Amino acid sequence: MKTDFEHWLAAQFADTGPFTIFILLVRITSSSAAPVRSSYAHLIGDEMAWQEMRALLDGARAPWDGVAFFVGLGHEGGPLPDPVAVRMLKEVEADVTANPLVLNRGLFFDREGRQLRIDETTA
Repeated sequence: MKTDFEHWLAAQFADTGPFTIFILLVRITSSSAAPVRSSYAHLIGDEMAWQEMRALLDGARAPWDGVAFFVGLGHEGGPLPDPVAVRMLKEVEADVTANPLVLNRGLFFDREGRQLRIDETTA
């Protein structure tokens, strides 16, 4: 059975074709969600299974409970140029650090590839 991640990746690629993906590894506690590592990649196909993605993410050698993906597209469609992707990754990191609810603007998954959502809590 396909994971939520695999369904999303296939639908995203069918919708846009190749794209840039911003990746934020996130630590989750009962009261917070904070990015611990980030990167970006240019995806040119949808043939990646969750287990392959998870192995790549684990290669960051940072403890993580969730991963958020944000899609970036160039003006004409397709992946972003590297200098633009670097700048946009920093913007995504800053936005999530300032307000973890921003994770909901992307696609947020647990270690099993199931989609997550962050909700605001009350003290």
